[in-house]
Amino acid sequence: MKRLSGMDAMFLSMEGTEWPQHTLGLMILDPSDAPGFDYEHLKDHLNRRLPYLPQFRRRIQQVPLQLDRPVWVDDPAFKLDYHIHRAALPSPGGARELADAVGEILARQLDRNQPLWESWYVEGLQGGRVAYIAKTHHSMVDGVSGAGLSSVLCDVIPDADEPVIDLPEDGEQSRHSNVELFARGALAAATSPPKVVRYLGQTVRHAVTTICHLRRDDPPPRPMSAPKTSFNGALSSHRTFAYASLPLAEIKHVKNSCDVKVNDVILCVVAGALRRYLAKRDALPERPVLATVPMSTRDAGDDELGNFVHAMVASLCTDVEDPVERLSAIHTGMNSAKALAEDLQSQQSVGLTDFAPPLLLSLLFKGFRAAKLEDKLPLGSNLIVSNVPGPPLQLFMAGARIEHIVPVGPLTVGMGINVTVFSYGECVDVGVQADPNLVDDPWELLDGAKAELDRLLTAAG
Repeated sequence: MKRLSGMDAMFLSMEGTEWPQHTLGLMILDPSDAPGFDYEHLKDHLNRRLPYLPQFRRRIQQVPLQLDRPVWVDDPAFKLDYHIHRAALPSPGGARELADAVGEILARQLDRNQPLWESWYVEGLQGGRVAYIAKTHHSMVDGVSGAGLSSVLCDVIPDADEPVIDLPEDGEQSRHSNVELFARGALAAATSPPKVVRYLGQTVRHAVTTICHLRRDDPPPRPMSAPKTSFNGALSSHRTFAYASLPLAEIKHVKNSCDVKVNDVILCVVAGALRRYLAKRDALPERPVLATVPMSTRDAGDDELGNFVHAMVASLCTDVEDPVERLSAIHTGMNSAKALAEDLQSQQSVGLTDFAPPLLLSLLFKGFRAAKLEDKLPLGSNLIVSNVPGPPLQLFMAGARIEHIVPVGPLTVGMGINVTVFSYGECVDVGVQADPNLVDDPWELLDGAKAELDRLLTAAG
């Protein structure tokens, strides 16, 4: 029996019309050197690669009364046609038209009666290009495992017959009887009190550890201390999307010149874009904007599907105008935030989702959204900024050359912006998902990011 982990199940519990919890990958393909490349050819490619992804033929089976976390079971009625769709962009088929299509796809929840993924073959891009959009529920993948899917769907040569990995030895996951699942759920509920005690003790230890870090010379941000901004508030069911690419060589040049990390440069570029966006609207807060930065807890080489992350909160130092000074401050702050996150993670033995029934969590999240508490409670963070390292090699899909791989992460808990970054080849592809009720122009953020990188390059010589 393959039961969802506590974190994976949480993404199902928290999901609602305003908080769809799926991730998305946008590939822009150039099929000019791939004779015969079309929709049917790509669908055949997916059909031949699906045996290497048995999880993508499984759907969730809920425990009666949601007493315990759901389990993954094989879908006996699985059909690829239910999961791959075809669309065409209106003229002129540029970045804006493609982004509008992605925004519409992002706004719709996945059908829980099917395996939790779908994909789109989008024609009509300028220059004869094609887009492939893969939408997967967050309960199945995090950033690293999502990037690991490229080893199955993509190849390093255009005419590869099989992926470079072996077929997984993954047994059949048959549907379970409701009586069995109810009994297991009741047993889990009966044995939860010791976990509750451990969780309470762990919470106290976490509080002590946090206080110790806050007393250091370079402390991390205080919990629930994010300032209110114009892009924070109750989320709607609508989504917009924008994307761009930054040269990886320029980011590395700044990183080497200033003796920081690639992630620090990315955060500084995002911070500068946010600072410009807010200052233009006379809405720049005095206190620095805070970002949730997911930290992978995977072992090296592990690309198993599911979520293995710990969220750390770091300051984007938007109160610092000079880009080099801001970059230095972000570097120092990230070290402090990571030290706290690592100490907390080392103490983690049980999570709330390991003993709280999914029904209770679902009701709590529904009540939170219904009361629009995002507008009323203090904020722990203003937005999510996630950086996922990708392959440096040129990749192909079904023979077509992959020009860009743009990632998209979900919105949640009053945060109207998600910035997700993926390094591929010589580019850093940036995807921005936003709520149009809170962010009027996500493209303006990307223009600001490019301008901020230029400022850093000038300062770095």
